[in-house]
Amino acid sequence: MLEFFQKLLDTSDFPPRWNCGNWSEFLGWLHVVSDIAIGAAYFGIPLSLIYFVRTRKDIILPRIIYLFAAFIVACGFTHVIEAAIFWTPIYRISGLAKLFTAIISWVTLGVIVKNLPGVMQLPSLTATIDRLESEVEQRTHTERQLLAANARHQALIEGTRSIVWTASSEGKFTSPQASWSRYTGQSWDELKDFGWMNVIHEEDRDELLRKWNQASTTQTKYQATGRIWTAADQEWHRFVAEAVPVLDDEKNVIEWVGTISDIEDQHQAETNLGIARNEIIEQKRELELIYQSAPVGMSLIDREYRFLRINDMLAKLNGASGEEHIGRRADEFLNGFQDQFKPHYDLVFETGEPVVDVEIVGTHPVSGEGRTWLTSFYPLGNQDGEDIEVTAVSAIIQDITQRKKQEVRLRESEQMALAANRSKSEFLANMSHEIRTPMAAILGYADVLLGHLQDPDNRNCVLIMKRNGEHLLELINDILDLSRIEAGKLDVDVEPTALPQLVADVQSLMAVRAEEKKVQFNVLFEGLVPRTIQTDPTRLRQVLINLIGNAIKFTDEGEVRLRVKFLDGSQPPMIEFAIEDTGIGMTREQQERLFKPFSQGDSSVTRQYGGSGLGLAISQRLVHMMDGEMDLTSQPQQGSTFFVRLPVASFEDIELVKPSLVVREREADMPFPETPRLSCRVLVVDDRRDVRHISQHFLEKAGAVVATAEDGQQGIDVAIEARDAGEPFDLIVMDMQMPNVDGLHATAQLRSAEIQWPIIALTADAMKGDRDRCLNGGCDDYLSKPIDQTNLINMVAKYTQEVTREDLILRRQRRADRLRGQMSEDTHAK
Repeated sequence: MLEFFQKLLDTSDFPPRWNCGNWSEFLGWLHVVSDIAIGAAYFGIPLSLIYFVRTRKDIILPRIIYLFAAFIVACGFTHVIEAAIFWTPIYRISGLAKLFTAIISWVTLGVIVKNLPGVMQLPSLTATIDRLESEVEQRTHTERQLLAANARHQALIEGTRSIVWTASSEGKFTSPQASWSRYTGQSWDELKDFGWMNVIHEEDRDELLRKWNQASTTQTKYQATGRIWTAADQEWHRFVAEAVPVLDDEKNVIEWVGTISDIEDQHQAETNLGIARNEIIEQKRELELIYQSAPVGMSLIDREYRFLRINDMLAKLNGASGEEHIGRRADEFLNGFQDQFKPHYDLVFETGEPVVDVEIVGTHPVSGEGRTWLTSFYPLGNQDGEDIEVTAVSAIIQDITQRKKQEVRLRESEQMALAANRSKSEFLANMSHEIRTPMAAILGYADVLLGHLQDPDNRNCVLIMKRNGEHLLELINDILDLSRIEAGKLDVDVEPTALPQLVADVQSLMAVRAEEKKVQFNVLFEGLVPRTIQTDPTRLRQVLINLIGNAIKFTDEGEVRLRVKFLDGSQPPMIEFAIEDTGIGMTREQQERLFKPFSQGDSSVTRQYGGSGLGLAISQRLVHMMDGEMDLTSQPQQGSTFFVRLPVASFEDIELVKPSLVVREREADMPFPETPRLSCRVLVVDDRRDVRHISQHFLEKAGAVVATAEDGQQGIDVAIEARDAGEPFDLIVMDMQMPNVDGLHATAQLRSAEIQWPIIALTADAMKGDRDRCLNGGCDDYLSKPIDQTNLINMVAKYTQEVTREDLILRRQRRADRLRGQMSEDTHAK
């Protein structure tokens, strides 16, 4: 044995394998290459096995694999030695390698045999694969369930209004709380640990902690209430907190899972419910008090006509106490129940609709006196959708006997007042005619005299006569205006009106009167004003002239000022006219009487300054008719300011301008309108000689040939005679109020006689409807007395020189058609 190991590396005892036997070169290299290839593979296989075992931690019996790897390595080593022996005969080393391989082989075999029973019990690879697939499928299903549960948990946290939270066993927040942050606005850095206490109302914190300590000690459910800050509403809301502990196997608390629910709405609802309940109780008490103390009779009757309720008023009316009524039929107390009351009760029971304001005439159940009652019946019952099952009817009965008597007296008084008002209107119309007719002659002949007189004193006398006549005419017009306003017969014609031009006209008219009084008169526009307003220019001019005229009349020294201002901050926008003066002013008592017709501040004012006291009353009512308002401020001896405010169009439709100062041009620079020359034949028909002559004078002076007639019948005869003689008139001036045949009848007969000449109505009437009545009667135009020379000549020139006969006939036809249409509508309306 010793010798073996001493000669272990000695190769002299054996020849190389190439020298043993008859090796062909191919056969020798075949052995060498094969042994080397086998050895290389035997070295590679164990390396792969060792890597596999080292990588996979779940390999069964890894020691066998290691032994098997050693066995393969030993086998590979022997093959490599076999290849080397062809050149180096190391048979002793080869023998040791084979011995080592044999030992490893038997050890491996022994380990395999030893573990073979256990290995035989292991499942097969197919079974293992099936089991692994089952486990993988089960794990995948479990993971899906976990993901779904996590998604539901997250949706619950994000979707609920409540706060869902988890805390450690000590009550600390150890992980972010999404719903808490969303509700309170706290970030994770703010709420972690015990930071969540900062959003709990400080008055509730001690009680919250006390209950928490109690629950954590006993490991029971935690419940508490308090107030928590809400980020959305920025206010404290009441809440209910609930939490349960999560325990491990040893019954120790792992964490707490809880919710916080916002109960602010519930708390408010309960509070409001309590308030409402108290209010209902109070209202019920009040209603009962009202029911019993109502000044009208009230009752509740069921379908058998038995009293369920009745108040004291109706009980007394029926002559019995309230207790005696309950449960008894109504016909036992009410006279005429079957005929007068029962039909209304039956109608309400059948239809479910109330029957209101029914007058019942009968006799008092106790006194037997005749009475009138106003009754209403209302259904009470169960509502089922749109249908109602009427179970009882509530009746309200009011004694209106005295009211009915008062209504009769009022109707009688109204008839008397209407009759008096008609009489007044007729009186005013007659007075207007009777005064205007002589005024036409007075003013007309005053104009004639002025054309003939050259002496200044004589002309001054005539001018005084004319001025006083015009003043008397203004007084008549004021009285008629007031009468028309009170009767509702004065119209307001709204049209686009140039505001700066209207103010300029007023300034031009009133500056002359101010110069006569030696009073300064100024006009001022404050800021931008509308270029155009929607109003009645004639009535607005009348109001401003009246107020400025009064201001000048009552100002002996100083200034009168008209200020115009646009009030764009009011709703709707308004234009304000302020008339200021430095005159005598007024006391509070004088101001209260100021706007009454025929009234001034006091009798001393009337004696000193004159006037009828109608101007302000008319102005105020005209302003109201234009949807405006009129106001006044005044102090005795310090002056007065009258305000007139009128609405204008919407702000978007207003064009604002800055008017220049109003400057009145000198009258001498204003050209007088030229009176046209006439070349026509005119018939003047009037029963007043003075009116005929003055009209004839004006027309002949303008170049016309004039004939006259004293009444309507004479006018008809003269017109027909002239037509038949071939010398027809070109125009007729026809007075409307004449004896025998008046102007309307005369016009109608002329039109029936196929006379189509223009006819101008001449009347002293000035009430509403006079013009329409004349035109509808066949006239072509309208002139009121006193006759204005210029208006008369211009109108005659218009209808004899500008308007053709065919146009006049067409106008009359249209007017007749329109009148027939109105009459037809009135007939259908009736």
